[in-house]
Amino acid sequence: MDLQRILCIGGGPAGLYFALLMKARNPALQITVVERNRPFDTFGWGVVLSDQTLANLRAADAESAALIGDDFHHWDDIQVFFKGRQVRSGGHGFCGIGRKRLLNILQERCLALGVELVFETDVTDDQALAAKYEADLVIASDGLNSRIRQRYADVFQPDIDLRQCRFVWLGTHQTFDAFTFA
Repeated sequence: MDLQRILCIGGGPAGLYFALLMKARNPALQITVVERNRPFDTFGWGVVLSDQTLANLRAADAESAALIGDDFHHWDDIQVFFKGRQVRSGGHGFCGIGRKRLLNILQERCLALGVELVFETDVTDDQALAAKYEADLVIASDGLNSRIRQRYADVFQPDIDLRQCRFVWLGTHQTFDAFTFA
């Protein structure tokens, strides 16, 4: 069977990036990304990538990497504040970008390549949606609480290990000279 139509359920960074990479490599493919939110909605503050990950993005698709890189803030140092102490170390290489900005860059890149983006569609039945789009391949990119992963847990056999770690990402207008943990 020839692969002609791909359906990505979930329009976060993973689904969008997969779609644009596939379309760039094979423009004849019909690729549709279905997302439950609106194009400018997002949940979460930002995305942080290492310099090594940025190099991987450049190798996979230099044009997308350049667009993303133009909006990154870069830090070489990490600074940790814990129980009244402060530790700083250098040479790590991290970049950060607002999640909404990253999504919009990836959405624009997908559209430029001819990927169909469908917003405000909450997928409750992946098989019905696959049939509607006559999909030859369905990509489950529907996030942390994936309905598809849950639906097919007996096949995928996910191993989810919940821990008691506490983490919060706070937004501020303050500029930091190091990637900072408090």
